[in-house]
Amino acid sequence: MSVKNIQERLQKGEVTSVELVEQSLRNHEQWIDKNSIAVISPYAMKQAIERDRERALGKIRGPLHGIPILIKDNILYKDGTPTTANAFALHDFIPPHHATLVENLIASGAIILGKANLSEFAYFMSYDDMPSGFGSMYGQVKHPFDEKIDPLGSSTGSAVAVKLGIVDLAIGSETNGSLMAPAYQCQIVSVKPSFGYVSKQGIIPISPTQDCAGPMAQTVEDCAYLLDAIAKEDEHDQDTSQLPRPKSFTDRLYEPLEPQKIGFLSIKGHTYAESELHLLSVAEERLISLGHQVIHLEIEQAHIPNDPTLLIEFKHALNHFLEQFKGSTKMTSLHDIIEFNKANERRCLRYGQSILTASEQTCGELKDPSYISMRRELVEKASLLEKLMKEHDLISIAAPLWLGFAPIYGNPSVCIPEGVFEGVPKAMVFIGKKYDDASLIRLTHQYQQLE
Repeated sequence: MSVKNIQERLQKGEVTSVELVEQSLRNHEQWIDKNSIAVISPYAMKQAIERDRERALGKIRGPLHGIPILIKDNILYKDGTPTTANAFALHDFIPPHHATLVENLIASGAIILGKANLSEFAYFMSYDDMPSGFGSMYGQVKHPFDEKIDPLGSSTGSAVAVKLGIVDLAIGSETNGSLMAPAYQCQIVSVKPSFGYVSKQGIIPISPTQDCAGPMAQTVEDCAYLLDAIAKEDEHDQDTSQLPRPKSFTDRLYEPLEPQKIGFLSIKGHTYAESELHLLSVAEERLISLGHQVIHLEIEQAHIPNDPTLLIEFKHALNHFLEQFKGSTKMTSLHDIIEFNKANERRCLRYGQSILTASEQTCGELKDPSYISMRRELVEKASLLEKLMKEHDLISIAAPLWLGFAPIYGNPSVCIPEGVFEGVPKAMVFIGKKYDDASLIRLTHQYQQLE
């Protein structure tokens, strides 16, 4: 059910926030075998009672008031439960405060039902065939409608819970595709905002240059409501400051866009499947019906290897993060986590920890000249789509797959589900110019309305 519909029912007294939480809990029990939720918050019902009380007094905090949502279990929430990144090594990590985005969600009136499961350390654990959605703390998340399908990404539980209707809204995070990929596979919408639009403060990190939390829902419109709540400047995260920001992502959603150009990408040496060609054809017809023009572009490759920089960044960022939270967990460094996993090998090293050990072997220094050089070269390569959009005066570049450029360069992305073709989920991924998220969201919202 959409945010608008839920709010209408709440306003008419057809349902209460307490009843919404109770329904989410029943839905969770119905689908408990999918393992999408790590932990239910002990505060959820208390928050629901308070939101109902506020509504009765005429105090509505905003469009999310009284609606249950899930946050990914790498986002700090001070509710007495651990935040673990689905890693048993962090089973004792009880956050002493909220992440900034959690504070923003609470201020908006949203009810945090609990924490969604994910791939261990946001899928930055092991190169050795570790399944998406698996972790040593809570086990394996399963695909919502076909368990033969890989749920992908690391925001796996968030995507699965939304698709199953356990909640209508969830927060995930992306470093290298972990919003787009599970949204694609689970057939929901997700928006990865421009890097810096959402504060990283209070999120267990991989990369200080790429980590980005974002919304997951059934529609672009509902994702926009979530973005309005969380995409705010934060004095604790300098990457959020002095950015060009829209006043709102929702206030102009229904205003028709002037005719725009959208670039459809093909990859040199890669042949799209028949289903993807059909999808592209239908997508082009929809965009043309909205008054837009589609041009076709070819690039050399869809993804850029960035492991060398991420390995350095992870060691640096995780050690700094754990240093900040000394006393909240016994883990004080990446080295501690590696040794803990070795001591609990049967539970923790089912798929090894080759990424963790490779990261530990790096310098872990972001001032290191070799790292600076690698990162500069990587960003230059990843700027390709931004340059193409500016060169051809495009509002967006789109393809029936997720691309590695956007998370590295910081471009916004939107995944629009398009259906399952012979058992294979397909979606269109739209990428926008950096800090022009509002235009991309308007475009994809209007595109989705034509389904």
